[in-house]
Amino acid sequence: MPHTVEAVLREELRRAGLPGHGGLPRLLALLRASPEVHLTLAEVADLVAEAGLAVTSGELARQLELLADHGLLGRLPTTTTELVFDTVPEPHSHLIYEESEQIVDLHVSADTVLAMVRDALAKRPDSVEILVRFRRGPGAGGEPVVRGVADRSGQDPETGP
Repeated sequence: MPHTVEAVLREELRRAGLPGHGGLPRLLALLRASPEVHLTLAEVADLVAEAGLAVTSGELARQLELLADHGLLGRLPTTTTELVFDTVPEPHSHLIYEESEQIVDLHVSADTVLAMVRDALAKRPDSVEILVRFRRGPGAGGEPVVRGVADRSGQDPETGP
């Protein structure tokens, strides 16, 4: 890994409260360089093996969880029991297609996401499921307040259309 990239990743790890030495910088570099941004533990294990890094699957799982817990990776809900890590740590939305097991990143505004949800619910009201996840902020505590819940029609059942 080039020295500039290594220095940036070490600093990123330090800012997140993690050690900037050992295997974490190399693992983070592999993940960030991967053309696929949504990876299972098995897929990460393949990347690590191809790179010639010696790490057990248990240690690899621990390192991935550590990176996710400190905001350097995301965790995706999936249609399977297998955990999927997102190498793009910045908040963004996802479309998950159950039939093809495809995950699509949406780097769009909240208004665009809402328009897409309304459109999907209008076109396929019985096959769209909405999950809203409130991410933990660094040092954040408590639960977010949810004022309304939309039903499958996209309308708030308390206030109507």
